[in-house]
Amino acid sequence: MNLTRALEVALPEIPARKLAESYPRMDPGTSFREHTEYGKTVVRVYVPSVAGMYTMEKSQWELAQLFDGKRSYEEIAKIYSQQIGARYDAESVRDFAATLDASDFWYKTPQEKNIQLMKLSLEERKKKLKGKSIWTDLSDVDFPAFNPDRFVTWLYGKTRFIYTTWFTLVSVVAILFSAGITVGHWSRIWEDSVNFYLWRRTWTDVFYMYTLGMGIVALHELAHAHTCKHCGGRVPAMGFALIYLLPAFYTDTTEGFVQGTFSQRLMISFAGVWSEMLLYAVATPIWWVTQPGTSIHNGAYFVMILCGFMNVIVNWNPLIKLDGYYMLCDFVGINNLKEDSTAYTAAWVKKNIWRLPVEVPYVPKQRRLIFAGYALASGAYSYMVLYIMASFTGNIVRSFSPEWGFIPELGVAAIIFKSRIRLLVNFMKFLYLDKKDRVTAWLTPRNALITAAAAGVLLAIPVWKESVAGKFVLEPVNEAVVRARVPGKVSEIFVREGESVAQGAPLATLTSLPLESNLSDAQARLQMASAEAREAELHYQGFGGALMEKERTASHYAQISEMSAALELKAPIGGTVVTPKVQDQLGAYLATGTELLELADLSRMKARIYMSEYDLNKVHLGETAKLALDGMMGKREGQVSMISARPTDLPAWEAGGSEKDASSDAPPQYYFVDLVMENPGDKLKPGMTGVARVYGRRRSIGGMALEVVKNFWGRKLW
Repeated sequence: MNLTRALEVALPEIPARKLAESYPRMDPGTSFREHTEYGKTVVRVYVPSVAGMYTMEKSQWELAQLFDGKRSYEEIAKIYSQQIGARYDAESVRDFAATLDASDFWYKTPQEKNIQLMKLSLEERKKKLKGKSIWTDLSDVDFPAFNPDRFVTWLYGKTRFIYTTWFTLVSVVAILFSAGITVGHWSRIWEDSVNFYLWRRTWTDVFYMYTLGMGIVALHELAHAHTCKHCGGRVPAMGFALIYLLPAFYTDTTEGFVQGTFSQRLMISFAGVWSEMLLYAVATPIWWVTQPGTSIHNGAYFVMILCGFMNVIVNWNPLIKLDGYYMLCDFVGINNLKEDSTAYTAAWVKKNIWRLPVEVPYVPKQRRLIFAGYALASGAYSYMVLYIMASFTGNIVRSFSPEWGFIPELGVAAIIFKSRIRLLVNFMKFLYLDKKDRVTAWLTPRNALITAAAAGVLLAIPVWKESVAGKFVLEPVNEAVVRARVPGKVSEIFVREGESVAQGAPLATLTSLPLESNLSDAQARLQMASAEAREAELHYQGFGGALMEKERTASHYAQISEMSAALELKAPIGGTVVTPKVQDQLGAYLATGTELLELADLSRMKARIYMSEYDLNKVHLGETAKLALDGMMGKREGQVSMISARPTDLPAWEAGGSEKDASSDAPPQYYFVDLVMENPGDKLKPGMTGVARVYGRRRSIGGMALEVVKNFWGRKLW
């Protein structure tokens, strides 16, 4: 204990002049209502001076109502004894008042608050008066709140029609219409969402996103306040905050939960989600009809995603403390489900697994399994959301500074996971202190050496296979384009789209009158030259010249015959006709080199992925790969058949547009890798998309950690 603390204990301050003893009293603005929970009557009480809600038994509320600041404890005990028909002493009344006072239930004037503050020690008083800076904890920055009740009352008077039946029906139809647009254009929306998560944007986009986000969140909270007013409650406070540096508003609708019935409480909780769904119903048609790339189109897309997709998976999800969670709490009748289930599960694990001296909170047997399941699911979901937020922030930063973006990314991750890291450190300290003596006794030099050797072996064992993933579009390994070698008119086509043909099978026949005429003329000339050669041979006169003429006409005839044979188009390879509507070419005139159809051997397919120069060292020829195709269950195996020797440009579907190149001064080089896979039954078709993961050699944990250090030094510092 330091000297200042010791002196404060030894020489306490002289207390301030005590005012005449006053008795507790309730806040004049207190509101209440009886509710039935689990077949038992309880009273919910809202105290506006502390913005708190209290739940009491009916008998306790009847006793609390007797405190008016004038009656003494003896007088209250006498009156309450007459009400219940049993003796209730003044000491019990005093204990009841002290219990409520500990939870700040009783009303205190400003002077009484000052007297209470003066009773604190000097150090505690300084902390109380000074408070903490709003920027102390960047994970939760709260700004001063204001009282919006008059504004909400005025707004409700102008817009109460939104609770009518006709407006609700119109809203439902609009939401269903927008949902139909979303389903019909889901592939495009999903691709844009992936690009949005990867964040290939500019600082202007950041500003637009932040501004729209603030507006949407403000409307969300205003909807809660509006519905609270509709249910008869006051809205004494509304404020602005930054949760992990993201905009957030908060609204005090506690009185609505006190005054409202079960259905009204659900309505208040659901109001924020419903308001965002209405925004989604407005933004989706705007996104649908506007031109891509414009500010209106991009803004409508952001509102559509935030108020539709994100609204469902975040606000409606009961695993995180947002609207869906509070609706679930109302359904099951447990106000602090997350806290209670987490406290029970954490204490149970500490006591039964880690063997720590902790007390497990009592939970009825029928709830224990539910509490454990909810705590685990809620914790996993919460950490997943935090990870996505940190990763998304990193994507934003890296798009502007790919070399040094990891520094602010790690900083944001530290802010987001600050409280979790602190809890983990405290737990490790507790575990260390509890197990210290036993571990020290066990950790002899011999055991320490064995432990170190085992740890070294574990770090050196190659257990983790490094891998690289990328999107792909399937192509046939072997394909051929059938073109017209000579000009002609298509007279016959023997195949259709999707039909399998063998190598050398006839595909189509062309007709060409000039070629047929030339063939007949060349044939006649050849016959004439042959006859003249025989005549010259018989008479031994001019045989050399006649023979040369015969050879020339024979060569010309062979050439014309070959061209005539080219009028019959045959399959250069065995495969499947992949050209659509090939029969429509019937009767068309094809010039030399014009494409008629395309054949593809679908027995083996090729998937091409692109990877950066930083990942190229993880891939080698012949390595295995796993391919997951969109719209097909299961995974398929393939092998690396080719790695490009020179960098290449990314295709549009992989690069996500030209903004990627513009957002970075020195983007990495990309190389393509071809994966070959067998296709029994020709189930895979050209153009199918998916994601492939190429596996490299197995690495040890120690080796990977060492490589991270080497890469950091070589790429960032050296």
